Amino acid sequence: MQPVTLKMRGLLFLYSTQNLVGCLLAMGGLGLFFSGLIADWWFPIVVGLYAVGWFAVPGDKELELRIRNETTQSDLTEGIEELIDKSRSKLPQEAVDRLLQIRDVVVALAPKLFAGGIAMNSSISLVNAVNRDLPETVQNYLRLPAAFATLHVIDNGKTSKQLLIDQLDLLSGQLSKIAESVYKEDADALVVNGRFLQEKFHAVSFIG
Repeated sequence: MQPVTLKMRGLLFLYSTQNLVGCLLAMGGLGLFFSGLIADWWFPIVVGLYAVGWFAVPGDKELELRIRNETTQSDLTEGIEELIDKSRSKLPQEAVDRLLQIRDVVVALAPKLFAGGIAMNSSISLVNAVNRDLPETVQNYLRLPAAFATLHVIDNGKTSKQLLIDQLDLLSGQLSKIAESVYKEDADALVVNGRFLQEKFHAVSFIG
């Protein structure tokens, strides 16, 4: 993993909630100075207001996501529910909508997974997507200040918010393909069973 560059650190500071609130209060102090309400002590007052804003607002903390060591059906479904509950207030609504879609697919597939109804490679992809890829994707986004994630372009003309949506779409597409494959096997089994029943109970005429 490449270290965070000095430029990126500066941008993260610039867009941090603490800096934005501090700047707003400092601008209020400057407004008092230009309106003539304060004079000699204007500079320490402005600096003090910025400091009040900085220390009054809690820092942007990383979302702690607990991923269990052993995967069971309840772990898989409860894990994604927990992820949504803890992160939805800090995510853009478009991301929450995609998480809910992913959750619905996982809930539908979980019983088949633990009943052995999904191929091994698809099972591994499903578990990794839910227990590793999805939490890491959300966690990486939540490390960023909200203003930075929404406003600053970082890759191919896209903001962190747009990249998050793209990555969630990729994960959703992967899980949808797994679901499609599973349901196709179920549908094929239904067709085969129907043919078997038709042959088994087909009326045989003994009259020439």
